Amino acid sequence: MKTFYRSSLRNKLIAFLLASIVLPISISILITYNYTKESVKSYYIRENTNLMHQGAVNLLGYLERINEASLLTYNNLSDKYSLYQLIQNGTQSYLEEREMYRNLQFMANSVKEIEQIYLYSAMEDHSYRYAYKLLRSTPGQTYIPDLDEERDAQIEAVHASHEYGIEKPKFPYHLSKEVFSFHRKILNAPTGEVLGIMSIDIRTDMIREISSMLYTPGSEELYILDRQGNLIFASDADSAEEGGHAWVQSILEQTADRGHFHYEDGRFEGIHIYESLSAPWLDWLLVKRMPYETLYRDPRQLTLINSLAVSVFLIIAATAAVIISYRFTNPIKQLLRYINKLESGNLDAGLAIDRSDEIGILSKRFYQLMQRINQLIMREYRLELASKSNQLKALQAQINPHFMNNALQSIGTLALQHGDRKVYTLISSLGKMMRYHMRADNTSVPLSAELDYVQSYLALQRQRFDENLQYRIEADDAAGAVQVPRMILQPIVENVFKHGIQPALGPGEITVVCRMAEPSVLEIRVADNGVGMEEAEREKLQAILNRTESVFEPVSGDDGIGLINILSRLRLFYSDEVRMRLENRAPHGLEVIISIPLGGKEGLFDESTDRG
Repeated sequence: MKTFYRSSLRNKLIAFLLASIVLPISISILITYNYTKESVKSYYIRENTNLMHQGAVNLLGYLERINEASLLTYNNLSDKYSLYQLIQNGTQSYLEEREMYRNLQFMANSVKEIEQIYLYSAMEDHSYRYAYKLLRSTPGQTYIPDLDEERDAQIEAVHASHEYGIEKPKFPYHLSKEVFSFHRKILNAPTGEVLGIMSIDIRTDMIREISSMLYTPGSEELYILDRQGNLIFASDADSAEEGGHAWVQSILEQTADRGHFHYEDGRFEGIHIYESLSAPWLDWLLVKRMPYETLYRDPRQLTLINSLAVSVFLIIAATAAVIISYRFTNPIKQLLRYINKLESGNLDAGLAIDRSDEIGILSKRFYQLMQRINQLIMREYRLELASKSNQLKALQAQINPHFMNNALQSIGTLALQHGDRKVYTLISSLGKMMRYHMRADNTSVPLSAELDYVQSYLALQRQRFDENLQYRIEADDAAGAVQVPRMILQPIVENVFKHGIQPALGPGEITVVCRMAEPSVLEIRVADNGVGMEEAEREKLQAILNRTESVFEPVSGDDGIGLINILSRLRLFYSDEVRMRLENRAPHGLEVIISIPLGGKEGLFDESTDRG
């Protein structure tokens, strides 16, 4: 997959276009969603904290009215018919009992949600119950509320109303209702002695009405708890009973008067916002629970709508990206196919790209360039062929024909002097040389044929020097089979007689050795014991031979022209890697060393029919 991606510009372009479209939009949606979530959460916490505080204020105000209703006991303390005096002195007469009824009725009417009032007078050990606009009593204490010793008043959690031990037939009926109870000790003002206990049952109607303004049914939950974890009010009683102990404990562990925190268990994950309701007779907690699923419903729906719209847009954009990528890269693909045709040798291949943009202009210019290069190549190739043919002919024409005259004169002189068969041998050698020289149809011959020609040439020269010449020709089989240009050794050997061997130096010696120095390097050595060359002249000529561009450079001296011609022909035939070295021998003489890298090829101009 990685190779497929790396090797295709089209795939990269498609991936880049899709990434440039998908990534920014996806990241934008993700950032917007998270930001919206946090904004909604912050806004919800801020607004509901204020709402809960206002709800707590309203609840406290309502409960304070109930507290004030219970404090009506202490109204008109000096009046003997006041509730306080009646509790302290008891009801001894019918009139006092009627005043007890009137006081409790007034107290019950002060708050319309009061369901019933229970009163126990310790002084006369008598219990009273006001309910359904009736007052009934019975001796003894029929109900003992669970009151904190340190508190004068306390609220009991929501429960079903009961008869406080004063039952039928004293009351014709009893309807059980959901109430919470406000219990108050009635104390002797100066001494603090407990004169009695009052319990007021209040219906939860107002609590529910106030609470209903603090939460949204179905999506939020609202609870009122006391500090012992008892449930005063629950918007969802079933949920509170199912599972509430863990989160209730978390609420009770909070030390601040108000705040919020994250909570998560197996059935709920969301925010708890709480507010304390505190009074000397009250210590409640108002708790609101909001699950994240409900809280983030609107951001999720908004994100879903955006995602659907973006998905449609992305499909359109992706389709456009693919079409653009194909339109953009298709001319490049055509250009690559055209280049492949050129590489295969089809230089006349056509390129059909009908576009006027930058890629179309580039393709047309490239096609025009290749057509021009093709024309230049063909022109240069023809010129090169003609030039090399002319060079070979010119190089071969530079062979000095002076030798033929000298050879013929020597043979004629010998014939006059001896008139024997030796003349025939010399004439045969000369004929062989002439036939070899006149075979202009072959540009190359095996090295063994070239050595035969040199041997015939040396045989004639030996006769010329009155047998005062020794020569040796050696060649291994591999070297003898190598194809070489015609007439590359004779000019070198000829230079020995022109400039090297002198009778004053004694008998002349010439050695020609041909061997494979390496498996693909042919080495030819031509050595003599002549006068050699001055060192300065040798270095100058060697410098010219070392330059690959010295093919037709004019130099002084016939020997220089001959050697340069030979080297030039070899380089034309093989490559520019052919090298020629000149080395002086001790005590005198010169050695010409030619190194020919074959490179697995017999020659650049393998046109001979005799190579097999």
